[in-house]
This record gives sequence, C-alpha cells and structure tokens, in this order.
Amino acid sequence: MTEMASITLEGASFEDRFLKILEATGLEPEEFEGLPYFSYSPFFVIAGATISPKIREHGDHSHFEGVLIEVPDDQVEIFLDVLPELLEQLQPLDDEDDAPAQA
Repeated sequence: MTEMASITLEGASFEDRFLKILEATGLEPEEFEGLPYFSYSPFFVIAGATISPKIREHGDHSHFEGVLIEVPDDQVEIFLDVLPELLEQLQPLDDEDDAPAQA
C-alpha cells in the first residue's frame, strides 16, 4: 500500500501529487476540527483509497487521533486520475448560466 496521507490532530502529511490535487480544488481544507481535508474522506474512498483510523487507548478508554489514507500500490495512478473528477463535483457553479434547469 502507498501512503497518500496521514491526517492527525497534531498535523498532517500528504503525498506531493495528492496535496497538489487537493490544493487545486480550492476546497476549504480545515472544515472539520482542524483535520486538513478530512471531511472529503468519502471521496477518497470512492476514488480507491483505504482509510484507517488512528485510535489511542488509555486504560479503559480510547480517543480518535486521525486517519491514515492509503491506496494499493498498483492503483495509485488511477486514484490520482479519478480524484480530481470526483472533487470537481463539490465545486459551486460560478456562472448562473451553467446551473441545471429547474422543472
């Protein structure tokens, strides 16, 4: 598996090409509790990523620290090709002429 990102409460690291795609979207990165791009995780999964939680245990309780985003080694290029198309669906339409016709 190729690690595409590690997103935690302490910080985040992204594979270079993955980060460039995310930054190019113009989407708000800090939308969820200071975890950069975490709220877009469903789109990462649809594009082919596996998301594993990072959980810390403390005796009788545990808490969420972040996630690890990975893609199978032989599917990295597919992931990077598909993801921009998926994230594009989140972009608001800039021009009212491009808005879908209402019935």
